Amino acid sequence: MFYLPSKEECDYIVENSKQFFRKDFEFLGKEVAVYHYKQGDFEEFKKYNAWELRALTFIKNDGKWERFLGIHKFFELNQAPGWMVEDLIDKKIIKVQEKIDGTLMQPILIDGKIYFKSKLRFDSYQALRSNEILKKSPNLKEFILKCFDEGKIPLFEYVSEKSQVVMDYGKEALILIQVRDLKTGEYDLEFEKKAQKYNVECAPVCEPKPLRDYLEEKEVCVSKEGWVLIFEDMKFVKLKTDEYLKRHKILGDIKENNIIQMALDRNIDDLYGILNPKSEKYEYVKEIHELFNKKYHNLKRDIKKALKLPKSEMKKRFANHPQYEVIALCHKRKDLSELDEWLKKQTKKLKGAKKFLERE
Repeated sequence: MFYLPSKEECDYIVENSKQFFRKDFEFLGKEVAVYHYKQGDFEEFKKYNAWELRALTFIKNDGKWERFLGIHKFFELNQAPGWMVEDLIDKKIIKVQEKIDGTLMQPILIDGKIYFKSKLRFDSYQALRSNEILKKSPNLKEFILKCFDEGKIPLFEYVSEKSQVVMDYGKEALILIQVRDLKTGEYDLEFEKKAQKYNVECAPVCEPKPLRDYLEEKEVCVSKEGWVLIFEDMKFVKLKTDEYLKRHKILGDIKENNIIQMALDRNIDDLYGILNPKSEKYEYVKEIHELFNKKYHNLKRDIKKALKLPKSEMKKRFANHPQYEVIALCHKRKDLSELDEWLKKQTKKLKGAKKFLERE
């Protein structure tokens, strides 16, 4: 059911499609080749039968390439042909898992030892932290080694307060999301039973209700990213909650201009409200917000000084001010009523925001 390409077939795909790429490097003296994609164009995946080229990893041992699977590529509901509501509405769902909003982690077995890898790297923050979790979790190590002994690979999501994506789980953890057969690619749909014996945390399993029920639930659920729905023909489908999509829109592109716009609109508390105070994103937002407040306060102070001066004196004193335009505008209006709208226009784009903050 799952076609697992050889390294030669992966190389052919990379050579013939601009969508896919290979990253070559050495790790612990071993040659490594990782295959992934730049865009998620459905037609390219279909054309090259390249569904497995998602963090697919090959390690060279004794002259032979050993293959380590990731999660095969699948789409969100209504994102691609075959994943549309009308394609799935009457199909039977056999398993539903809560979708974990973290970083996909693969355990790679090298000379009998486990090393975690994120999609492309062994040295990412998430991979290094996963290795630290492993060191302190003998049960987890035993479970992973048992899976490899059985010819399977367990796959995890790493979550932490520091590396918050969108959802805040309030902890650092490796959460088991799937177990796959390394030779066939088949998914173990009951891996939770074995994992529980080793006290390994798994993604919560939900009731396999009809798709119609989950379409209703996604509109009101606020506590999770969404679900992975597995249908009887083994089609995997991502279904995200409306609340998650709303939060993702806010957090997905946190840059200086967006932070300034939210501050001027007086709704930046919405941003702080969905960020863990220990996360890097929170620290970044706080840094930019405080810098903006300082610049904004200083500009208001200068405008208030300018308002007390005659026009000729104002021009002479503030002619070289980086925000002279708005100072002159407010002086003409004799108040600060135009300041916020002027700033919103000037900082709407990233370049303008960085210029105002002097972060160019």
